[in-house]
Amino acid sequence: MLRVSILVCAQLWAACDALAPATYVGDPLFTLEGSFASSVNAPADPLGGVALLWQDPLGPEGPGVASTTVPVAIEFPASFRVDIPVPPPDAARFRFVDNDITIAEAYVFVVESTEDHPVPHGGERRHVVVWASADVADGSLAADYLGGPITAGYHLRTFDAVTVAGTAQQAMIDRCVASGAAQRACEVRRGYQLSASGDHDRLKITVTPP
Repeated sequence: MLRVSILVCAQLWAACDALAPATYVGDPLFTLEGSFASSVNAPADPLGGVALLWQDPLGPEGPGVASTTVPVAIEFPASFRVDIPVPPPDAARFRFVDNDITIAEAYVFVVESTEDHPVPHGGERRHVVVWASADVADGSLAADYLGGPITAGYHLRTFDAVTVAGTAQQAMIDRCVASGAAQRACEVRRGYQLSASGDHDRLKITVTPP
């Protein structure tokens, strides 16, 4: 197997905060497995590596607000396994007013490594990686956001676009607007709902041309 790095890259691909080195061999908190599928004229391999891009919990910028480096194993031509050994960065965490549980949300991308920064070239279009600091109870705003209750730690959820924001997403839209962003930008960024998914679902990352 080829050893490469999985990066959680900062907004605008600025500096990355390494919570664990690429050679980290601690016990994983969560494992992702899946395969790569190339679109027309895309490269046959996953370029420089795989990236988790953490969702912006405040503004309208979307995935890419925080960064981490952890190991990933890729078995060419198509399969990958990602062990996540550390919790999300603080900058990716958020909570709602009804309790003190913090959650975070990341999207899985394939990236091309360059001298300056990793450049995304496609990603997983259906699943989202989420994390909770404690068990999330049914009926809470966090459960509404995540599409149901979850136990503490990492889980997979599915992603669906919606035209009407749910209660928790509307709270995030209001938070986004309060940060100074335009109402429409916040509504577009938050026009989705997460729902339950199997934690062992195999991911499929679509690689697009560089």
